Amino acid sequence: MLFLWLYMFYSCAGSCAGLVTRGSPAPSRVAPPLPPAPGEPVEENSLEEQQAASPISSFFNGSGTKRLPQAIIVGVKKGGTRALLEFLRVHPDVRAVGAEPHFFDRNYERGLAWYRDLMPRTLEGQITMEKTPSYFVTKEAPARISSMSKGTKLIVVVRDPVTRAISDYTQTLSKKPDIPTFESLTFKNRTTGLIDTSWSAIQIGIYAKHLENWLL
Repeated sequence: MLFLWLYMFYSCAGSCAGLVTRGSPAPSRVAPPLPPAPGEPVEENSLEEQQAASPISSFFNGSGTKRLPQAIIVGVKKGGTRALLEFLRVHPDVRAVGAEPHFFDRNYERGLAWYRDLMPRTLEGQITMEKTPSYFVTKEAPARISSMSKGTKLIVVVRDPVTRAISDYTQTLSKKPDIPTFESLTFKNRTTGLIDTSWSAIQIGIYAKHLENWLL
């Protein structure tokens, strides 16, 4: 369709040029203005003015506000928290930190101002989120989040504890190939089937124990 319109335009321009009356000088052809070269300033009434009223442009120009998160995905590790966050970020009113801040378990001494500065800029009506699955098993996290804001929404994603533990082990194995086998870490006694609940991969999957800490 674009080529058709260009063909019609240039055909019309050629026909009109042939209608010049005899004796009159042929009109000089003026080349259309070329687009500005990269880095060359744009004329007045350019994109800056056209975008001035756009909320999207004002957002990217830094007019948004950094706010403490109104919602936090607190767990669990290897439970699908990253997938959930990415699905939520598809919504235009949800803004989230890409990396895990680990504020309430590792960086709490840095203070709320440091934490807020990690957050993305949001416009009025948008929701700020973050995810750090290790909060779920951090005893101090519930009280610390509550002291920040009692209205913060907490999201927990759980998964079958067995498949979660296997996924956790597989991730560790990819970084430390020399660790013991999954079975040797899981069982205190394979003959009796006694499970070693002190192993972190098993410990995280005891959801009821950790949830009690969040419900107090």
